[in-house]
Amino acid sequence: MELRVEKLTKQYGSKIAVDQLDLRLTRGVYGLLGANGAGKTTLMRLLCDIQTPTAGEIFYDNQEIHQMGEKYRNLLGYLPQDFGYYPDFSAYKFMLYMSAVKGLSRGYARQRSLELLDTVGLLEVKNKKIRTFSGGMKQRLGIAQAMLNNPQILILDEPTAGLDPKERVRFRNLISSFAANKIVLLSTHIVSDVEYIAGEILVMKKGSLIHSGKPDEIIRSINGKVWECRVPATAVSRMSESFDVINLRNEGEETVLRLLSDELPLPEAREAVPNLEDLYMYYFNDEEEGRKNHVGTDKI
Repeated sequence: MELRVEKLTKQYGSKIAVDQLDLRLTRGVYGLLGANGAGKTTLMRLLCDIQTPTAGEIFYDNQEIHQMGEKYRNLLGYLPQDFGYYPDFSAYKFMLYMSAVKGLSRGYARQRSLELLDTVGLLEVKNKKIRTFSGGMKQRLGIAQAMLNNPQILILDEPTAGLDPKERVRFRNLISSFAANKIVLLSTHIVSDVEYIAGEILVMKKGSLIHSGKPDEIIRSINGKVWECRVPATAVSRMSESFDVINLRNEGEETVLRLLSDELPLPEAREAVPNLEDLYMYYFNDEEEGRKNHVGTDKI
């Protein structure tokens, strides 16, 4: 099983959302990280054959997906970032409706819908209207509908956005349970959502793939760039202006800072073991706040 992208490009007027991207996905969970506007959603819509690329091709097991047509779409399960639902439908009725859209037989649809509602913890409320559901319940219903056709390729765009920590953990566990023998692509800017369940991390910036690899492999790329130092509380503002401060912890009149710098920021600073959140901040913090002290994006 292989999903392969070659020189994939999508352009909207003068804006290039996906820029000559090459990618190869096989069985497993892939975490797609990137800031807003990085091109993640466009890439996913291209992979789902919802949008047509400006240039480049997508292949599933060496067959071009446009030529496969309906056969390819039958392999897909998709949960978009803005998951639409009918608020006055019950969860069960909605699942049956989505089954009909996917062309599933009535008998199979009933059995599969009940099975999936049970799996995502919604069986007891299957007859309640969706408008009464919490955000987490709606997202669980979303992944259930994405799994109706037992897809070989599962694409999830920001599936945990807006969920509380407990629901996010539950949702991640659901994704892991569904991931066996499938290609799963999970897009997010919430790093912890992919840190433990993704076998490979893809880092996307300005339409291009700038990093890919196992989590520990790509984290090593910022060894020597994450530091911890203890400073007087009165110095925190000055340090924040000079460095990208990731975390701070107040301890009496002193503050412990975790920050990013290509060089030793202070003589007393000590090198910290980087994590995936540090890597995300190293490559994307400049897009929101401006690069202060390091030049990581110049090294890509």
